This record gives sequence, structure tokens and C-alpha cells, in this order.
Amino acid sequence: MARTKAGTRLIIASSGLVLVLLIAGGIALARRTNTADVPTTNTPPSMTVEADTQHTTKTAESSDNSNVASADPETLGSVDVQPLGVTVFYTKDAVEGFGFEVKQTSSTQYAEFSAASLTGTKCTNDTGLFATIIKDPSSTDQSSLAQTIKVGDILYGLSLAGKGCTVDDDLLDTYQAAFAAGFPSLKAL
Repeated sequence: MARTKAGTRLIIASSGLVLVLLIAGGIALARRTNTADVPTTNTPPSMTVEADTQHTTKTAESSDNSNVASADPETLGSVDVQPLGVTVFYTKDAVEGFGFEVKQTSSTQYAEFSAASLTGTKCTNDTGLFATIIKDPSSTDQSSLAQTIKVGDILYGLSLAGKGCTVDDDLLDTYQAAFAAGFPSLKAL
């Protein structure tokens, strides 16, 4: 009789545990489904993309920035920045690899380009930022930009990061020169 009571208790306890797990799983699934049904806003999420530094584009549009010399299209690599609606060019043999993250403030959308090889230890949370491309920069932002170019009706600006955080000033200069050389070829997607 004692074994039957122990067996019955074990079955009841196991059934209770299974029931609790099923309820918890149902709640988790319901929460996951509910968050998927939440309407999205027009603000694009931040995204990090590793650039393909082997991809090259043979054609490049000319720039209306007459004060900046255009690079030879054969020496340029490119990466599409979908949320900004542009293809960004850079001197392909000068950069080993990089990533970018698209961000947005209440008034501006921009892409920050960074490379792990530029990450320093002097600044908190340094990501190796070397350049930023800003879509429709404000008139106050434009004064601090290295270059600007108009693509269609949209103005884009190139901002180059300072040397305060990087571990390698020469490599930072190389990356920035590669993006500065390719910036006049910026084109719409």
C-alpha cells in the first residue's frame, strides 16, 4: 500500500510539473506572438553589417564636388547602405575590413563605419570608429564635415573621427583617406 501511495504521489507531482511547464510555455509563446504583432514605427532599427571588402564596383558616378579629386573607379570597393539609400565607395586595397551601423536621431539618419583593428583602450566602449556618413546633415553639422555631396535632391556629409581613441593613428589615417577618396563617387541605390 505504501508503494501505491508513493507511486500515486509521483504521478500527481509529475503531472503537476508537466502542467506548470505547459502553462509557462504557453505564456512565453503568447508574449512572443504579441510582441510580433506590435505595429512598427517609421524609425529603422540600428543595424550592424560587416562590409564585403572584396566586392568591387566598376562604375562610379561623378561628383559635383569640384574641390575633391575622384578616385579611379577600378581601385574602388563599395558597400550598399540600404537604410540611407546609397552605395558608399572606398579605396579597396587600403582597408582590411570594416563594419557599419545605421543609427537615427530625431532629425538625422547616419551610418557609422568602424574597424576592430582601430579599437583603442583609451576610450570607454571604443568601437574603432573612423568615419560617419550623414544623410541630410543640419546646417550646423555641415560646418564640421570633411566633405559633402548631393545625390539627387539629398545632401550627404562625411565626418571623420578624431584620433583620441584609436590604437593606431597611421591605420586610422589610411582608413579615412580610403573613404575620403571614394566619397565623391557616392551614388543612390
